[in-house]
Amino acid sequence: MILDENLPVPLDRRVWQEGLALVGAGYRVTIISPRGSDGMARSIEDRDGIRILRYPQRAASGLAGYVVEYPPSMIFTAAWLVALRLGGRIDVIHGCNPPDLFFLFGRLGRLWGSSYVFDQHDANPELAITKWGGRRSGRLLAHVTRALERASYRAAATVIAPNDSYARLAAGRGGLPPERIVVVRNAPPGDRFRVLAAGIQAPEDGSLHIGYLGVMGSQDGVEILLEAIARLRDIRPNLPVQVELVGDGEARPALERQADRLGLTSRVHFHGYQGPDTFVPLLAATHVCVSPDPPTPFNDVSTMTKVVEYLAIGRPVVAFALTETVGIIGGAGSIVGEATPEALAAELAALADDRVRLVSLTSAAARRIDELDLRWERSAERLLAAYESLLVRSGGVEVG
Repeated sequence: MILDENLPVPLDRRVWQEGLALVGAGYRVTIISPRGSDGMARSIEDRDGIRILRYPQRAASGLAGYVVEYPPSMIFTAAWLVALRLGGRIDVIHGCNPPDLFFLFGRLGRLWGSSYVFDQHDANPELAITKWGGRRSGRLLAHVTRALERASYRAAATVIAPNDSYARLAAGRGGLPPERIVVVRNAPPGDRFRVLAAGIQAPEDGSLHIGYLGVMGSQDGVEILLEAIARLRDIRPNLPVQVELVGDGEARPALERQADRLGLTSRVHFHGYQGPDTFVPLLAATHVCVSPDPPTPFNDVSTMTKVVEYLAIGRPVVAFALTETVGIIGGAGSIVGEATPEALAAELAALADDRVRLVSLTSAAARRIDELDLRWERSAERLLAAYESLLVRSGGVEVG
């Protein structure tokens, strides 16, 4: 049983890939998640061997919005979980944060003989400090999220981390031994992105096409990118620039207003959430993709899924100096030392002026995924090994 409150499935690609990997290994998998649109509105659905149980959700907007979002989501999740348990055994409850509340169901599951897996997608204490740390309410939230994170670590028989930084948090703050921590990196499946991008090239007309993919929240830095595009227009007035923004989030309405205020509506296009069949060709036709996440406690320890996906598409990356981001990009992009719109605009202008360097970075990006061996198949192997180890330790069932 996988619990996912953050996004509907299969829109939450990490959760969906985990579910498919487990089904492929012989597990019976059910995912509880919010309802969505575009084919994700049904309360009960069987798709690709996975049973999906959905509930209505009012997504949070701002700090107070979480009070509106989380309690109903937890109640609906509990109702589905109990209904499923009445129908038979649950061997593993696999909770994906945010929020760091699913440990409550992990503790409940112990009474049923279930094991709890804590799949830590976000370091919520760092996120609280990043988004609201300057306020009294932010400091309180940081304290609460640290307590909830500790409870999640304590309840978990296994912790799944998306990168080495998160694994160090589980070992340090959680005090967990190495055998209970498994790194399962975000990665695209096989060569799918490469196939979808095959034959698509950026224009060779002297223009600069820029891509962005991902969540549009207050910590994601998209407002910095828009300010940089406005400054790029000022320092290179004759440079044709097009920006493709793929994604959505709480900050999108404000970002659209910002683009209008800056006079960028003819240059910047908001596409909303899109699947790979749409966003891969769209980004494959750009010259460079940007990860504008500014240096913050949260961003520095997080692996930006967008960066991995840019490289899988074969696009060079421009980003700020974040620990995990620098390690992933290697020589397949450019790291901007100062996290300001001016510095980002200057780097984009430099790339537009130096097409030889841009071609070299593009070639490096096309090789980077192979250099890192960063494919979902490798991550799935680690996930399945973690489950097998968990079931051996708990005296669980055979899989096959």
